[in-house]
Amino acid sequence: MKKLYLTLLISVLVGGLFGQSAVVATGGTATGSGGTVTYTVGQIADQQVNGGAKYIVEGVQQPYEIQTVGIQDHPEILLEAVLFPNPTASYVQLRITNFDMPIDGLTAQLYDANGKLLQVFNVTDFETHMDLSAYATATYQLRVMDGNTLLKTFKVVKNKL
Repeated sequence: MKKLYLTLLISVLVGGLFGQSAVVATGGTATGSGGTVTYTVGQIADQQVNGGAKYIVEGVQQPYEIQTVGIQDHPEILLEAVLFPNPTASYVQLRITNFDMPIDGLTAQLYDANGKLLQVFNVTDFETHMDLSAYATATYQLRVMDGNTLLKTFKVVKNKL
């Protein structure tokens, strides 16, 4: 009887040691001339839970990338902005952190890889929510415009939901 209790106790204690691990088939780090990528294959839990303007993504690795592919075309205009989360599965937020002019008239224009204008978002606040869930998995350009003046260009990577 003592042997049974001891076996049960050890099983419970050892089982608790694996509570925070992920079961994946493989994973690793790949390094090349363009940078380093960390990856996992065979992830079991991969789900996005939306709650208004915020969301939570389950999983082992959470991608987060802020990438600016263009710079200000007009150095006399001060605009500091970030676009996140990037890559995304459903939406992006454009956050303007510094702009020396009123934001009235600012737009964010979404273009596909062929240069076709897909959608125009009006920037009415210093943080603008843009829903991209209707678009296919691809790489897009988001151009921040003041009238006809290009202020900044972002590369947006759209992933599957």
